[in-house]
Amino acid sequence: MSQVPDLECRAISKSFDDFKAVKDVSFSVPQGTFFSILGPSGCGKTTLLRMIAGFQKPTGGDLLIKGRSVLEVPPNKRPVSMVFQHLALFPMMNIGANVGFGLRQRGVNRADTKRQVERVLERVGLAGVADRPVNSLSGGQKQRVAIARCMVLEPDVLLLDEPLGALDLKLRE
Repeated sequence: MSQVPDLECRAISKSFDDFKAVKDVSFSVPQGTFFSILGPSGCGKTTLLRMIAGFQKPTGGDLLIKGRSVLEVPPNKRPVSMVFQHLALFPMMNIGANVGFGLRQRGVNRADTKRQVERVLERVGLAGVADRPVNSLSGGQKQRVAIARCMVLEPDVLLLDEPLGALDLKLRE
């Protein structure tokens, strides 16, 4: 028996008036795999990611996560996290508070939040920095904090828009 893909796009399209930003894109992403969308600037990559995340509604086609259509599911109810090209960390919060923000919004208790934040910071190579202010980080480190903030929520689909742009050379490799 074949596994249901983590993500499936079926003839997804997006038009802005007469301009077709995305035209009949279809693909599936098998469970537990990485998938990259490559193309020149302006070809619709970010628009496609924004549709998957629920920030823009397709004008045609269907989006399925774990076999279920999410077209009518609002962004905050989708099992999706997205790291934007121009990430936004909360400057008034330390690194740990930034990473744990979504967990606190979900009502996870402090001890579990702290444990999960420490685990994911270690995973992205930032162990031991939870108490530091965000402005003490390099651009690449801030990118890793933004990725950690999404990873800690354990989404079914993690979307990264231009994920390598600000990362340190060592981590990119």
